[in-house]
Amino acid sequence: MTKLIKYKKREMILVLVLLLASFIIYSISPQFVSSVNIINVFNNNALLGIMSLGMMMVIVTGNIDVSVGASFAVCNMVVAAYANNTGGKNPFVAVLIGMLVGAALGAVNGIFVTLLRIPAIVVTLGTMNIFRGILYFITEGRWIEGLTGPFLGFANRRVLNIPFAVYMWIAVIVITYILLYRTRLGRNVLASGGNKEAARRAGIEPNASTLTAFIYLGILTGLAASLSASKLGIAQPSNGLGYEMTLIAAAVIGGTLFSGGTASIFGTFLGMLLLGIIDNGLVLARVPLYWQDLVTGLIIILAVASSAFQSFSKVRSRRKTIKIEGDPACQD
Repeated sequence: MTKLIKYKKREMILVLVLLLASFIIYSISPQFVSSVNIINVFNNNALLGIMSLGMMMVIVTGNIDVSVGASFAVCNMVVAAYANNTGGKNPFVAVLIGMLVGAALGAVNGIFVTLLRIPAIVVTLGTMNIFRGILYFITEGRWIEGLTGPFLGFANRRVLNIPFAVYMWIAVIVITYILLYRTRLGRNVLASGGNKEAARRAGIEPNASTLTAFIYLGILTGLAASLSASKLGIAQPSNGLGYEMTLIAAAVIGGTLFSGGTASIFGTFLGMLLLGIIDNGLVLARVPLYWQDLVTGLIIILAVASSAFQSFSKVRSRRKTIKIEGDPACQD
């Protein structure tokens, strides 16, 4: 139990915060705890929850991707265009196309970051504008609507009253766990993010791990974009605006450090759920939209500050250890 508290302290604190936030919202609006509303909270945040796990993977490598909203819009429009042209007859193919497009966009970011050694924030700021600019140029800002066939609404279909999109979120959590902690590829990503030089000495190529992380985020972005087109039956070039900040906040709130090397899949899930619960509570309390944005912004600032403090403490502790080991007075 003591070991669990030591290594899962962040997640346990998040659980307590979730319970406290839920109690406060319930005291203001009792309908918060209705089964319909709880399912809606999960359903409304499933797509962002899926993408947040990909963002977590990128942050683990010590990088960041602010082009994810633009990538979402591109995948969303491509999938909708395919579904529209085929009458929505092949949902599986549509989703696969979305994931492949997302993987390609993620690979573009990863290649620029690794081969040209350009900081990820600079690269993705550029590709964010390039992706969305090209999309607006091709579509001329037009929406795709009127989707039909089996593709339309499959993400909303319910099993045991739970929407399919929520099951996909759970599936991605399991897959990400297996990938990150049960495969060599995932362990390489963690090692590369923690200390690139040490990873190289151990025979691990950090660039390959970084590229993998960006591609994985792209795949999950394509999946989420496909589910969005199915749920809403429409797609538009402006989709995904501001998604990057929510995804970063969810990962960082969950305990993923900006310095890299530390990830928490369950924490990222809790972080996304916390943001969703707060947003839902503000809506139920009829709080104006600008106050919702203010609260979300404050949460993001607190999460980033917490991550920065943890990273600083981690570095300071490492330096102190090195200093002690190198001090002759401390050796036999």
